[in-house]
Amino acid sequence: MAQKWMLAAVGLSLLTMFNGDSAAQRAFFRLDELRPGMKGTGKTCYQGSKPEEFQVEILGIMRGVGPGADAVLARFSGGPLEKTGIFEGMSGSPVFIDGRLLGAVAFSFAFPKEAIGGITPITQMVEAFEESGPGTPVTPRVLLKKSLLWDYRLPPDGSGGIAGLFPSALTERFPPALEPSGGHSLRPIATPVSMGGFSARTLQLFAPQFRAMGFSIIQGSGSSAIQLPARGRTRPEPDEAPLEPGSNLVVPLIRGDLDFSAGGTVTWIDGKKVYAFGHPLFNLGFSELPMHKGRVITVFPGLQSSFKITEATEPVGAVRQDRAAGIYGILGENARMIPMNVRMTTSRGVRKSLAYELARDAFLTPFLVNLTLFNSIIASERALGMSTLEVKGVIRIRGEQPVEIENRFSTDSNSPAYASLSIAIPVNFLLASGFKDVHVENIDVEIRALEDGRAAFLDALRIDKAELRAGETVILDVFLKKNDGEVIQESYPLRIPPDITPGGLSAVVADGTTIMAMEAREQGEEIIPRDLGQLIRFINNIRRNDRLYVRLFRNEPGAVVKGEGLPSLPPSILSILRSDRNTGSMSPIPTTTLLESELAPNDYVVSGSKSFNIVIKP
Repeated sequence: MAQKWMLAAVGLSLLTMFNGDSAAQRAFFRLDELRPGMKGTGKTCYQGSKPEEFQVEILGIMRGVGPGADAVLARFSGGPLEKTGIFEGMSGSPVFIDGRLLGAVAFSFAFPKEAIGGITPITQMVEAFEESGPGTPVTPRVLLKKSLLWDYRLPPDGSGGIAGLFPSALTERFPPALEPSGGHSLRPIATPVSMGGFSARTLQLFAPQFRAMGFSIIQGSGSSAIQLPARGRTRPEPDEAPLEPGSNLVVPLIRGDLDFSAGGTVTWIDGKKVYAFGHPLFNLGFSELPMHKGRVITVFPGLQSSFKITEATEPVGAVRQDRAAGIYGILGENARMIPMNVRMTTSRGVRKSLAYELARDAFLTPFLVNLTLFNSIIASERALGMSTLEVKGVIRIRGEQPVEIENRFSTDSNSPAYASLSIAIPVNFLLASGFKDVHVENIDVEIRALEDGRAAFLDALRIDKAELRAGETVILDVFLKKNDGEVIQESYPLRIPPDITPGGLSAVVADGTTIMAMEAREQGEEIIPRDLGQLIRFINNIRRNDRLYVRLFRNEPGAVVKGEGLPSLPPSILSILRSDRNTGSMSPIPTTTLLESELAPNDYVVSGSKSFNIVIKP
């Protein structure tokens, strides 16, 4: 009897498996069944949030449009498509043949005369997101270049330094635009990015970077449904329409007092699984981005490219993967965002408080910090002409000491770019370090603006005596030259430590950037931090760029061991560190710093350096 029950159970299991496979086959239209001339229908939203049908005629299959990827070439017609052609925001629109899902509209040609484009097969989309193990990204520890934290090299127009914060690897992973083909190749349909609350200057400087990655900028719609204090904004009516294939899908990357959202279309929903776009958003791999429903305001017909204007409505889940075949999300899940609060005192003495939430991603977050801070400054202050910006920032990391940043910038055009980078680059260092679960809890930034120049150059240095005993004080007379030629004298007392042994000492008075550059030359330009705490300590020890520092040193050997400087080591210790057992764990340094002191602040951002020598008498 037991044997009969077992056989019945096995038979039922096999029948279930067979029926499941048959259901899957019925749900998807396979490429080997496809023939030119076949007719089908597609679904997309032209207005509001209810999908409408359009007609599809199969032209053929284009093999190998990417590594192991095919695309179906088709002609689309019906409804507004006769006037707009394939439009931005249509990516992901599902196509059905005989009632079965074939795939997502995802590709187009440049400057087409009719609506002919490419379809990503749904089978490729589903296979791209299958997981055989835990879906946890593994990030290797990376070599970090120290000088990026203080040496902001902007081109003359400032544009490359602003937009160039995107890691190059991100740009390389995005499908190429195929410009060399002269528009004769399929390319991913540009993803419309709604940017609400951004100044014209910000759009001018950042838009080229987005266009190079396949995005188009639409000003002013954005994510107005986000529950943050977006002052002066009316919220849209609740969106009661169900999320289904052909519905709008919006991915907000910045929300709150700025709106920055990418839009596309849902291709297929399988339980809680959502497949959309048919091509990558950023090609981030595993991701954590918010996923919202959207409402189309209109589809705008254009000569170069038509586009959909969409506003975000209710959140519906989180994007968990972003790959070459599209994006994959889970309904009902919550994507963690990074709160960022900016308090600003304008050059007119007005206090402003701005609240944002930024997408949490190792590649995207630093760029979003840079974009948001730059716009926060430029919206209140002039973009050209001399200005001075004081910046204080706190980056809080779960389980670690906070990262504290304080700097001042005074230039005739690039102060906003430098100020935003001074926060964005440390965030980039933290997230690109390769340590697992770097959880940025929040970012607080305080900015004070002055509409005049406070830059000065260290022109000369004088000391009141060159020979003295340990424990005595030497007076440093520092002469600063302003941009208009005016010379200002500042005096600083420097007490020699009482335990310094007699003999000659070298000394340098320099700005913080110069001191950091000297240290990097001595101890090495690269750093591979052994843990997150060491990296945070390194960032917190960066000298300020608006201070002068004095350093006393001698030519005595030391070593850098596991990223930490150990000056003035006895020969016996150096011998042990240099042994074969410790190969690679240390590097020698030629000097020993006996004193480094930060001089009292003044009203100027001082650059330059001057050296002198003193003798410590017995």
